[in-house]
Amino acid sequence: MRKPRLIIVCGVPGSGKSTFAHRVADRWGAISFASETFADQLGAAARTASGDLSKDAIVHAYQAMAVAAAAALKQNRLVLAVGSFRAEEQRSKFRDVATANHAAVVTVRVTCPVAVAAERVRARMAHGERGPGEEAIRQIDAELNRAAGIDEIVINDASIESFHRQIDNLIQVLGIQAVDRAADRETSAAATAAIVQGRQATS
Repeated sequence: MRKPRLIIVCGVPGSGKSTFAHRVADRWGAISFASETFADQLGAAARTASGDLSKDAIVHAYQAMAVAAAAALKQNRLVLAVGSFRAEEQRSKFRDVATANHAAVVTVRVTCPVAVAAERVRARMAHGERGPGEEAIRQIDAELNRAAGIDEIVINDASIESFHRQIDNLIQVLGIQAVDRAADRETSAAATAAIVQGRQATS
């Protein structure tokens, strides 16, 4: 049975965190929780006029995601917690979640030039999504530049193939084994229940 492991995936909006999570989920059977998914439970109240998440939405999102991640770790899962994680308090809380569940933990920052991230966010907004402006992205980037406890960095400023290679190499360096798909199906129901519990605990 694979031991539980938590990967905290941080970075500015548009850096490629979701792409990282999808790659690890597809190839290594990870279960991924994204802060924005939980924030969106608040509907329109989740966003400020500038498109950034409101303070209440951020608190709600990280609390709910922590509950869901803890439940998934109890199922000996490889878990990704995906968000900006701009505050040390947020990163520390999730490291504590891993420790409480006897899980290994690593913090990975996904990075790219701010202008590139802002352009990606603008492209999403053109398709109806919400997101922060370039100045807000720049502020998050500055906070993460000062952050302690970032264990690994992957750079997403070239081709998707190059980014995938970096992700694959990192996961291999971390010694993470591919999941048994049959066993993964047996725990998928429990992982889904973890999401529901996270929502109920913060509603």
